[in-house]
Amino acid sequence: MAEYTSRRRQQMGADVFDKEMQEAERAAAKGAEIERKKQEKREKLEQDPVYAACAKISKVMDQYYLDPIIGFIAPGAGDFLGTILAIPFAYVSLAKIKSIPLTLAIIFNTLIDMLVGAIPLFGDIFDIFHRSHKKNYRLLTGFIEDDKEIKKDVNKKALFCSIGIFVLIFLIYWVLKLAGMVVSFIWEQFTGLF
Repeated sequence: MAEYTSRRRQQMGADVFDKEMQEAERAAAKGAEIERKKQEKREKLEQDPVYAACAKISKVMDQYYLDPIIGFIAPGAGDFLGTILAIPFAYVSLAKIKSIPLTLAIIFNTLIDMLVGAIPLFGDIFDIFHRSHKKNYRLLTGFIEDDKEIKKDVNKKALFCSIGIFVLIFLIYWVLKLAGMVVSFIWEQFTGLF
């Protein structure tokens, strides 16, 4: 009888071991399937022309310092162009990656660049170091490559970015209004000479 019980326990142990192995194999297969889908999504996104445009914009505007150069040569136009060129980044983050916190972070970076860039000379120097397009591209790449640290940081700062966007829009409005008043005053003084 004792021999029968011992054999029975060994058989039950083997069955439990087999079940655990099957569960582990299923979990590994499921993990591999998830990783394969992520890889397919990553490859599809990297072939997207808008994402490719983001890479080129980042390189041209920030790596070759075209953003501060344009801002120095044409003060208002450079900041406007830099803001317009941030649209593809926001599009990829919202439509392709489908991340609202990422989109908020991109808009926040762009508005900071726009606000500080509106200050003559100082804004152009700031553009050399801030490099908003490069930051935005790094955020996009981090999300595409599933960088846990970038995702965690962006998600953690989402509320701050959303509040910051409203504050920056308010400040940009007043800076532009002040700049308009200064230009108007200078124009009146200039035309009053003749």
